[in-house]
Amino acid sequence: MTRACGAGASLSSPERDSRSWAVRWLPLRQRVTATVYLAVLLAALVGVGATWMAQMARMQTDALIQLADAANAVRGFRTNVAGMQFAAHRFVASNHTSAANQVTLTYTETRDSLTDCLVRECAGAGAQERLEQLLEHLDRFYQAFAEAVAQRSALKTVIENRFKPNLALVRSELPAIQDQVIEDAEVAETRALERHLHGVEEATNALLYTADLKPYASLTAEFECEREHLKRLSASVSPLTLSAIETALREMETTWATLLQRARSYLFLVNVVMAADAHEMREMADALEEQLDASLAEAHTEIDHALGWFTVALILLLVLGSLVVLVVGRTMARSVTAPIQALTRTFNELTAGSRAPVRLYSPHHDEIGELGRAAMRFRDANAEIHDLLRRYQALNEDLESKVAERTHALEESNRELERLAYTDRLTGVLNRRALERLIADEVKRGHRYARPLSLLFFDLDHFKVINDRYGHEVGDSVLTRLAAEVGPMLRENDRLGRWGGEEFLILCSETGCEDALCLAERIRRHVEQFDFATAGRLTLSIGIACLGKGQTAHELIAGADQAMYRAKRSGRNCTILAPLPDASRAAADDPGPRGRA
Repeated sequence: MTRACGAGASLSSPERDSRSWAVRWLPLRQRVTATVYLAVLLAALVGVGATWMAQMARMQTDALIQLADAANAVRGFRTNVAGMQFAAHRFVASNHTSAANQVTLTYTETRDSLTDCLVRECAGAGAQERLEQLLEHLDRFYQAFAEAVAQRSALKTVIENRFKPNLALVRSELPAIQDQVIEDAEVAETRALERHLHGVEEATNALLYTADLKPYASLTAEFECEREHLKRLSASVSPLTLSAIETALREMETTWATLLQRARSYLFLVNVVMAADAHEMREMADALEEQLDASLAEAHTEIDHALGWFTVALILLLVLGSLVVLVVGRTMARSVTAPIQALTRTFNELTAGSRAPVRLYSPHHDEIGELGRAAMRFRDANAEIHDLLRRYQALNEDLESKVAERTHALEESNRELERLAYTDRLTGVLNRRALERLIADEVKRGHRYARPLSLLFFDLDHFKVINDRYGHEVGDSVLTRLAAEVGPMLRENDRLGRWGGEEFLILCSETGCEDALCLAERIRRHVEQFDFATAGRLTLSIGIACLGKGQTAHELIAGADQAMYRAKRSGRNCTILAPLPDASRAAADDPGPRGRA
């Protein structure tokens, strides 16, 4: 290879002969285009493979999601069964219509869910039979419940229409008997008869709300006792009255036997039939859930295998494609780098001060040749411009970085200073400076728009004793805990702050005296009942001041402070409302604006 003379270096014959086939056959643009096309083809192959993998993964995931939804539905079904059984027992114990409605609503929702799952085969073909059995047991459970409700309604109808009228008849005849008896023994018999009737009435009323009939199975003895009492009173009671009472008692005894039979019938439905169906449904739901969990595990395994095989195939495609692109790219790169290296030598020589023309051989008269012809015209100017531009960009980036760092540090410092300036370091609430500013603003707003404003000033009673007895560390923890307990009791626009020492202040905007007094009492009672661990139970003395006409912020604070000290002098653990200024008393008697939300 011969060296170039100055800037007019050109490729010698050996260099021309050693050029690759790409240079001889393709211009520069076609070489670059061919390389790009090859890379795009590889990317397209990878994209097709990724799309195919995504489709497979989506189908597998859909099946997995369907199985997971089915498992969740089975868990929900089991929960619904327990809820229906609980509501049924609540209906037996309380006769609440809401419990029966809850059973019906849960049954309807559960049945619709099971039917939809059966139609969609959400749990797979292998679980269809179990789902059908669950649906069958669910229907039987609800049918048994509906029958129990009907039996209970019939039981209530018998009590209202047959039993209670006879009981009322017997009760209506008792005053006539009491008027006819004279001796003390007969009076005692009459009272015993009343006690037995009262026991019968209580048993009848409790029959609708019991799940155990054993205590009432022997109620027939009550009727026998009543007949015995009537027999001992027969000498003093008129035969007509005695006959009416005996007839009513016989009807009541017969009706009671019918009531017991009906009660046993509907309790059998609730405690045996429904319980058996509920147990069977839970057992079947457990078995179905185990089956679905096994299917989920199998689906997970299949997805893992499919993803593993696809990953291997995708890696092989990427490796082979990358090798092909690498080989072709290196060939194309050599066909480009050789002319560029020649241009580089030319530019180096131009930099050294050569003015000789640039000659660069290109069989296709492509961009390389154009670049060689343009190198001489723009070399000096471009070099200078690029150098200046690089230096300017470097300086600009450095300056912007420093400005951003300084600005961020200044903003952080300002935020921290503002927080420290208006926050109490111990309790985390507002400090006195922040409170004074807020109170002044709220007083101005209250006067301008004639809106109510209240101030609560409270102080911990005997706080010095706590510091002296337990130390200032315990005292600080008490103050911190007090602020944490009072804060959640306030509205969002109420502001709590520490005025100094153990004194706190609450600014309540849009709050009249009555609402402020209610809030103060709620806070006082809460603190009185709260246990401060080491310090035990503490109390508050609270003073309240409401904004009056023409009253300044200083006067409002002073009024609350004086009311608080009046509470101290009144025995502590109390709330004192400061009197309004004379100019505001008439306005305070009006309903005024709305109180606390």
